[in-house]
Amino acid sequence: MNSTEHAKVLEALLFALGKPLTRKELSQKLNLTSGDIEAALGLIRDRDGGIVLVDDGVSVELRTTPEAADTIERLRKEEYTRDIGRAGLEALAAILYRGPLARSEIDFIRGVNSSQTLRTLVVRGLIRKVMPPNNTRSFSFEPTTELLAQLGVTHISDLPNYAAVREKLTALEAAYRLQVSEEKTHEIQT
Repeated sequence: MNSTEHAKVLEALLFALGKPLTRKELSQKLNLTSGDIEAALGLIRDRDGGIVLVDDGVSVELRTTPEAADTIERLRKEEYTRDIGRAGLEALAAILYRGPLARSEIDFIRGVNSSQTLRTLVVRGLIRKVMPPNNTRSFSFEPTTELLAQLGVTHISDLPNYAAVREKLTALEAAYRLQVSEEKTHEIQT
């Protein structure tokens, strides 16, 4: 690979991870020498576009250009001030009282696709993606401390009627599973 190809891969890595990386981390992740890293960073730095390379001498990351800052800030404010709506409230309630939940579980509870709603809630910092310990192929959503703070509680169990709602949800789920099991047994017998 040449410097141009290294620059493309390095830029893609910085974009995909969305966080600062040290030169040492870049070298290890991409299996490149420090000279290769510096040459690639130079090519990225010299590009003219809406994304710039921010370099503090140790770590580097991709950011938007200062010229785009006002537009991006305005759009972010619009996104954050817009009402999350009924869909957002439904997803939050499910995650708070029944979570952590996978997207498919939230879709089942709500009866509709929740992808866009969940994206909005993640962007606003109200929920986060977590990897369940027993399943590394998908992730679940759980509330953030920001959401709890906005709701005025210090712990999820401080939510109104938390224990009672969890208990009712557990009973409803058990009844539903029993009904599905009985229906399958009846189908097999007929």
